Amino acid sequence: VFHPHWSWNVGLMGRPHDLGNISKYLGKPTGLEDYIGWLGSNFDPSISWKDLEWIREFWDGPMVIKGILDPEDAKDAVRFGADGIVVSNHGGRQLDGVMSSARALPAIADAVKGDLAILADSGIRNGLDVVRMLALGADTVLLGRAFVYALAAAGGQGVSNLLDLIDKEMRVAMTLTGAKSISDINADCLVQAIKQG
Repeated sequence: VFHPHWSWNVGLMGRPHDLGNISKYLGKPTGLEDYIGWLGSNFDPSISWKDLEWIREFWDGPMVIKGILDPEDAKDAVRFGADGIVVSNHGGRQLDGVMSSARALPAIADAVKGDLAILADSGIRNGLDVVRMLALGADTVLLGRAFVYALAAAGGQGVSNLLDLIDKEMRVAMTLTGAKSISDINADCLVQAIKQG
């Protein structure tokens, strides 16, 4: 309804989507096969933590490393000069079945809390999820898909409505867990696993 030209071309005429973020590099309209080929030719398995030192030679701005799921990797991020990490499984898209961010977060927070900023994403859909991730040790929480859906459904007003909804959901969760402010959100807000003997 909002994009009739696109709907006509893609939905009715069957034209492929153009992955515009790589089209300019390939010099032609691209589809999924082009993207997979481009990704394969640009993926460098030799990248290592030492490359962060090289990046620091010409970049003195904040450096945040995304995709951390292991406490040792979080410690390496600190050691090699990162200002922050994003505890992220990339929405489970890069490696199906990989550990969730929520499961990885407590051990990572135990290892590096206070040494760098800990951001978290993946699987966060509402205000309660935001509170959970903060309680598990994140300093900040990132949402992606929820905003994309809100924008697609109702434009800027949809995003504004989503922010209001997340705020309300967070306030309810905080009230019910006794957290008077964001800084009061901690692991005590969570039900701890009952260990079977």
